[in-house]
Amino acid sequence: MKAFRFLLLGILALVSTGAFAQYVPEWHQGTMKMKGGRIAIDGAKLDKETTLLVIDRAGGQELVASWEKYARERGWGIGLMAGGYTLAAAGFAYGGIYLIGGVFASIFVAAGGQEAVDKVWDDLGPRVNIGTAVMLTGLAAGTTGVVLLCVGNNHLRKIAKTCDAAGLPPVSSEVQLTFGPTPSGVGLALRF
Repeated sequence: MKAFRFLLLGILALVSTGAFAQYVPEWHQGTMKMKGGRIAIDGAKLDKETTLLVIDRAGGQELVASWEKYARERGWGIGLMAGGYTLAAAGFAYGGIYLIGGVFASIFVAAGGQEAVDKVWDDLGPRVNIGTAVMLTGLAAGTTGVVLLCVGNNHLRKIAKTCDAAGLPPVSSEVQLTFGPTPSGVGLALRF
């Protein structure tokens, strides 16, 4: 009876970890393209693991390594672009506020002579310069991000075209039930 309870508890534990599967259509049913950093077959976007599996079956581990490299490059491009342009906007706002403030202050103190205007710009000038430097740094980072994103996307599209031209070898008809890690934890995997 204890063995039966232990077996039942083990089965319940495996079932509660969740199941994960994704259908990969037969190769002759569609074309492969790069979509959002993943492979899409007839517009159906595959997840990361299935994308790497499809690339491995079509082109081998060397192509998988290239895909991962350019996917990382694409990710860096997205990060640099978002961060850089955010930084540029912050620098523009910071420098712009002080620039506008300096112009208005100069107008109001102009009656005090050139010395009063020079004093305003002596106080506000460095802040405008800091804002300009932050803005230019952000623009440079954002532009670098755009270049990395474009280059990464271009290489990923070429790999997808290579895989599409190569086609997938037929899947073995042998069905296997394995136990091991899955994206949702540990569980059973049915491979067919």
